[in-house]
Amino acid sequence: MPHETHHLVQTKSNIFHWILYDFANSIVSITFFLYFAQWIVIDQKVSDLHFNLTFTLSAFLLLLTAPITGTLLDKSWKRITGLRITTIFTALFYGLCGIMAIQQNNLLALLFFTLGLYSYLLSFTFYTPLLQDITTTKNRGIISGLGIMANYLGQLLGLVIALPFATGKLTLLGGQARAETLLPAAIIFFLLALPMLIFFKETEKKKTKTTIPAAIKETYKETKNLFLTTGVLYFLLAYFLFNDAVLTAANNFPLYLEQVWHITDTTKTYLLLATLITSALGGVLAGHLADKYGHKKTMIVILVVWLIIFPFLGLITSWPLFLGTCILLGLWFGANWAVSRSLMTCIAPPGKHNIAFAYFGLAERASSFLGPIVWGLIVTKLLHLGSTRYRIAMVSLVVFIFLGLLMLKKVKNDRPHHIVNKNL
Repeated sequence: MPHETHHLVQTKSNIFHWILYDFANSIVSITFFLYFAQWIVIDQKVSDLHFNLTFTLSAFLLLLTAPITGTLLDKSWKRITGLRITTIFTALFYGLCGIMAIQQNNLLALLFFTLGLYSYLLSFTFYTPLLQDITTTKNRGIISGLGIMANYLGQLLGLVIALPFATGKLTLLGGQARAETLLPAAIIFFLLALPMLIFFKETEKKKTKTTIPAAIKETYKETKNLFLTTGVLYFLLAYFLFNDAVLTAANNFPLYLEQVWHITDTTKTYLLLATLITSALGGVLAGHLADKYGHKKTMIVILVVWLIIFPFLGLITSWPLFLGTCILLGLWFGANWAVSRSLMTCIAPPGKHNIAFAYFGLAERASSFLGPIVWGLIVTKLLHLGSTRYRIAMVSLVVFIFLGLLMLKKVKNDRPHHIVNKNL
């Protein structure tokens, strides 16, 4: 009994620190997502295409490193060690990006942004598989949903912290208002991430000594087996496609608000705050429904609604209607992230979660090879259409959602039919 009680306390502690980390990393991600994009494109006049290429380059770096990282994790590495290293580099590179932005050094700001984004993305190769350690099949969806809720609440806090800097009421180093928001976000992210890095207790596992060349060979073998013998490949293809649309829309949304609706940064912030609240609710609600009715079934419903949302957003001309749609849109952002990662946890083969999530993270950002380029080309090549080009770009995302839905239907159900029917 004492051993069981200790294990329960340790599990609750791990869950708390895991969720807190989701809260922390969202502070830096929302600030750079909202203000760096606008600073580099609008204030510094760098093209949309060049800005979107930073996502492509970070995805390419991820492609070179994530799979072998997953293999080494399955064999010998500890996830928390990798998370510590990537978190330090994320804070460092994003901090340097903030400093370069204040100094109006566009080239170095883009370089450090790309490296910061890469480190941020690679950190999830270590972070997300820990969900397997702290949950069971009965509560995986709800814990993932709570993490997403914390993520969106962290984004909300990030916007609140950044707003006085963005409006020029506060300044650290006398830079442009939008540039001043970046460095504080990197510092706060690192401070709030420290409890996870220091106190999280990872489950001990049997370690196998290996070398980098052996790991590369093993990666090829494990990848082949993973894709040929499970439904993981179909899900990764589906995730690549539908996340292509969601991620591209998210990364370019501040620019969409600026170019199509011409609203102030303060209005953007309040709109995003409302959207983040509904996103937090959407993550928890969708996680609960996925635990009850099945993760694949819930994911299909989410994608069907996306098929309606993107064309609607692109065609709306009424500001009040657009405002209401954006607030409801948050439900689907939260649901999308919560259920996709819990579904991945359910269909990944036992003992192969690290390499499976390495490809999951890669699929998430491999979207940056195609989606941002398509968006960037549309808004760059159709300059004569004015703000309409952004509407066209938004509507075009529905193609990726539809193709992703086709692939998702090929993934095996994570719940036996008789259980699903019983719950219904």
